[in-house]
Amino acid sequence: MDIPVKEVLIKNAGDLKVLPFVARKVLDTVGDERSSVSDLSEVIEKDQTISARVLKISNSALYGLRQEVTSVHHALLLLGFKTIRSLVLSVSTKSLYKQFGMKEKIIWDHSVGAAIASKIVAAGFGSEVEEMAFIGGLMHDIGKVVLNNETPDAFSEVIMKIYNDGIYSMDAEEEMYGYNHAEIGAKVAEKWGFPARLVKIIANHHLTVEHLDEIGDSIEARSIACVNISDNICKVLGIGYRDADESLSLVEMPSAVYLNLDKVKLDELVQKIDQAYDNEKSAFD
Repeated sequence: MDIPVKEVLIKNAGDLKVLPFVARKVLDTVGDERSSVSDLSEVIEKDQTISARVLKISNSALYGLRQEVTSVHHALLLLGFKTIRSLVLSVSTKSLYKQFGMKEKIIWDHSVGAAIASKIVAAGFGSEVEEMAFIGGLMHDIGKVVLNNETPDAFSEVIMKIYNDGIYSMDAEEEMYGYNHAEIGAKVAEKWGFPARLVKIIANHHLTVEHLDEIGDSIEARSIACVNISDNICKVLGIGYRDADESLSLVEMPSAVYLNLDKVKLDELVQKIDQAYDNEKSAFD
């Protein structure tokens, strides 16, 4: 089987043209200090599908707004530039799939679950952590999308090993490719010009390299921890997996320890996330 070297895969997938036009323009507009609410809303409204998804999620219980959001401009006024940027990038990821069959649906469902879970886990850690955890949750497995798009046959074999043989995803990928979805996803996101903290979340959501208490940026560390524990909560609930894995001990995970989540709190979070996913997942379709 022909497996591209890592640098070639990143180069091919990292072409900015891969991203939807609106997502590219939103990154540029948010990064321009001269941009106004009207400038950004005008960019987003050029894509009706993305606009509709942004409004659906803005009006969902995830944000708990007391009034209905009726336009992108209204959403910007209520939620702010950074939050709407996160929503646009998030809903744009679905358009990156070159096809959308059962394999892709599994990845997407898990990503949506991790986003919802991460936002819930991050509540109370400040708006910046909530924003980064939410978008990090939805995009943490973007490397899997890249691998699937660029090498669909090889990635299908990886999926079979994960779901049929119970092999850890990173190990199955390393065995097949010699690299993994976390490093691919981070490099591609970096080429796309995504926020540096988001790149770090994607790179380290499995906590294979970084030690949370050694990360100098507390927002980055907490965001990574929120995404990591949320990723594992989704495994416990079977979101994006063939079966639920109730054998996982969430309370012993470094991310749970770092966030001071004891068993009582984790049990409450698992129950809350399970219900929220059932109620809110349709907002991402």
